[in-house]
Amino acid sequence: MVKKMKRFKSSKKPSLKFKIISFMILFSIGFYYVFSYFISPETILENLKERYFNDHNIITYYINDLFGSPKEDMGFGKTKYIADPTPLENKINPVVYLYSSHQTEEYYADLLMEHDIMPSVMTASYILREKLNNLKINTMVETNDINAILTKQNWNYSKSYDASRLLLEQVKINHPTLDIFIDIHRDSIPYENSTLVTNDLSYAKVLFVIGTEHENYQENEAFASQISEAMNNLVPNISKGILEKNGQGNNGVYNQDFSSKTILIEVGSSYNYIAEVTATMDILAKSLASVVGEQNG
Repeated sequence: MVKKMKRFKSSKKPSLKFKIISFMILFSIGFYYVFSYFISPETILENLKERYFNDHNIITYYINDLFGSPKEDMGFGKTKYIADPTPLENKINPVVYLYSSHQTEEYYADLLMEHDIMPSVMTASYILREKLNNLKINTMVETNDINAILTKQNWNYSKSYDASRLLLEQVKINHPTLDIFIDIHRDSIPYENSTLVTNDLSYAKVLFVIGTEHENYQENEAFASQISEAMNNLVPNISKGILEKNGQGNNGVYNQDFSSKTILIEVGSSYNYIAEVTATMDILAKSLASVVGEQNG
């Protein structure tokens, strides 16, 4: 008779170390999927990059190389609409109108992060308004929420200039004294390309963007050139001059067909400190005052 062979059974049980490692792996996988349901890994990495790798050293170089930097910034970020902190600064009979088609474009938070404040182009507009008003150039800032208009019209983010166009047309009706319309943006280029250090002061460089896909763009360009030249007379190289935009992939108009004095200014980049932006706004305000004075004089 053939004896039945007994199945081999290992008497050795999994070690405690193996169980712990297995648990940690399973827990990590589960945590990753649950957490990423609410916050994408890309968002986490981008926040870490901006918060802790903003020293523009070799680490920054490799971070940028790994994650890349967008060629055209769409403005998505942590910033929400910022309510007007000093609404009484909107003067009667304004001459200058400041607005931002991309209101959520942010600057580097720096110490403001401790107070949950994320400075944006709206912050820059409020700063410029104060400086212009102090120079007797009556100025107002657009305080309507662009994103709310997009939602109401069922438009996506690419329609931001259409939303700001609605505001331009309405504000001109409400305030016929308005003559200068400035769309404030910021770039997304590296810090060393967006910053000027001179005489122990640090400034956010500016760039004037002119859309050439309308008949009278030369008038907008001439006006922007006046301001750019005036800025460089005060602080050499603070303005990078004029960038013409047209063709596929570009807006090409930027609402500048609205008037001969409707311009778009990119002030610094996402890596600039708000103190650098403030220093630049001082120069921009003085330059605007100079150009307005020449035109009225």
